[in-house]
Amino acid sequence: MNALQRHGLLVLRAAGVALLGLLLAVAGSVAATPGGIGGTGIDPGGIGGTGISPGGIGGTGIVAIGPIQRFGSIFVNGGEYELAPQTRYRVDGQAASEQSLHLGDTVSVHAVAGGGRLDALDVRVDHAVIGRVSQIDPSAARLVVLGQTIQLLPTTLLRTENDQPLPLSSLSVGDVVRISALDQGAGHWQALRLVKLPGLAAHQAAPFLLRGRIEAVSADARRVRVNGVWMSLGRPASRTGLAVGAQVVVRGSQGQQGVVIDSLRPLPLVDAPLGARVVLLGYLQRTPQGWESHGLRIEGANAALNGALQSAADKQLAPLVIVGTLRPAQTVEVERVIPNVDAMQFALPSLAGAATPRPAKTGDAASVGGHAAQSLQSMQSGQGVSVPMPSAVSPALPMIILPNLNAPALPVMPAAPQIPAVNVPAVVPPSVTPPSIAPPQVPSVAPPAINTPSVAAPVLPSSPQIPSMPRP
Repeated sequence: MNALQRHGLLVLRAAGVALLGLLLAVAGSVAATPGGIGGTGIDPGGIGGTGISPGGIGGTGIVAIGPIQRFGSIFVNGGEYELAPQTRYRVDGQAASEQSLHLGDTVSVHAVAGGGRLDALDVRVDHAVIGRVSQIDPSAARLVVLGQTIQLLPTTLLRTENDQPLPLSSLSVGDVVRISALDQGAGHWQALRLVKLPGLAAHQAAPFLLRGRIEAVSADARRVRVNGVWMSLGRPASRTGLAVGAQVVVRGSQGQQGVVIDSLRPLPLVDAPLGARVVLLGYLQRTPQGWESHGLRIEGANAALNGALQSAADKQLAPLVIVGTLRPAQTVEVERVIPNVDAMQFALPSLAGAATPRPAKTGDAASVGGHAAQSLQSMQSGQGVSVPMPSAVSPALPMIILPNLNAPALPVMPAAPQIPAVNVPAVVPPSVTPPSIAPPQVPSVAPPAINTPSVAAPVLPSSPQIPSMPRP
């Protein structure tokens, strides 16, 4: 390589290094621009891994409504909430403890920002249905409990009361179960967690619980219909809140006398100040008053978002996520709609980036992968049934509604430096003519002349003369 060629290569190398540095700088600037987490469209930079913009949290805090996805604190709707010593716990309205929380439980968490994280003030577990199994359809992985249709998915956590994996084949008609689920309306629920409770004899009354809407009241006000099921009122004290259309929590006993109500109370309110941020995972239901979910009224912040709610409700193959602000009359003013999400995986950070999990209760840690897979395998083995995964579990890319949001202008990328042209002299390869080599001459060798000697045949001697003998 001559001097001119070496000079050209050095110039090219220097220009390449400069261009690479410029591209890395621009890439870093673009990466710093807000753009959503995991395709959710929720602004990054949130507190505690929620991805919710901290603006407006302050003292009002944030309310997350959805299933417990992971422990290590607790993760709900992809956000991490610290469980502090002063955190309050309730299960179906009763005081409880942190040990009452399990994977798949549907909870309402009220948290406030502090020290760069979200501290949970209140964690409320709300079960959907508790009662006896009246029907089982193994081929469809479907149960009927207290007149409610319970759909099981491959991700549904089936557990014993001791939190051990439970094969579907272990469930029988008459078993008492406790179910955390998402309300799909019309008495249909999508189960996230099902626990088989200790057995009771068929003649014994079993306690029940049902969340739903009062659809009718008998003329004598002694019976009410909730989610399609007629129930008798037991005590006069239980006759409060009988307005048709009211959302209630019904408790009582289920036995030979039928379904008898002991208490009927309105759904608990969201215990958070007005202005709190709300991240809600569930299904939309149309009522005469408008859209509702988890007992909250859902309204778009503008006409475009109301149209997005209508579109999402028409295509509810899977739950949706709503991000908004808590307003008066238990109303959520919606700012973003994210349809068709996986309830147990939505916006979860990778395990490598999550906090170190606390010592888990039996079955919890493995349920994130191992036990959930074992439950599915038990359904698909001879002990259970094969549960088809609905198309909702593999949704299309979520539609993100960003009202009145102007995308930030990206910095203009400077023109790349011009690389000087280098004239490399043309090198003409020398013409080499291979010498012609005559093939070697093979000398001809005449065969030697061989004179064959003539051999005369030997002359045999004549036979000897025999003398004649005289005759006597």
